[in-house]
Amino acid sequence: MERVLADRFTVIRLFDLYARLLTPRQQQLVRMYFHEDLSLGEIAEYFGVTRQAIHDSLRRSLLELYEDLLGLAQQARSAERRKVEVLRQLDLLEEEVRALGGGVRVEQMLACIQRMRDLL
Repeated sequence: MERVLADRFTVIRLFDLYARLLTPRQQQLVRMYFHEDLSLGEIAEYFGVTRQAIHDSLRRSLLELYEDLLGLAQQARSAERRKVEVLRQLDLLEEEVRALGGGVRVEQMLACIQRMRDLL
């Protein structure tokens, strides 16, 4: 945890962007420690608990935040892979449609394929 706590700037930036992923109490603890620069002892006194309890709560809060962010990153990578596959399938479909020759119906299908691409 010391390494995580030592990199205050990174934690503050992540917190500012993703605080909503934490509970209100976790947000308050992180804000007090990193933004207000209160010591673990000062925070513990404020809440009427031990310094160790605050240390553990902060550690859990940061771990949850990082786990949530890793989950979001994995979801984004998965969505990007799906997008690439959809584009590949649209390319194949376009080839098949173009092989049908010309005509109004073919042009309509090609326009539809392009609209689908634009949605991605």
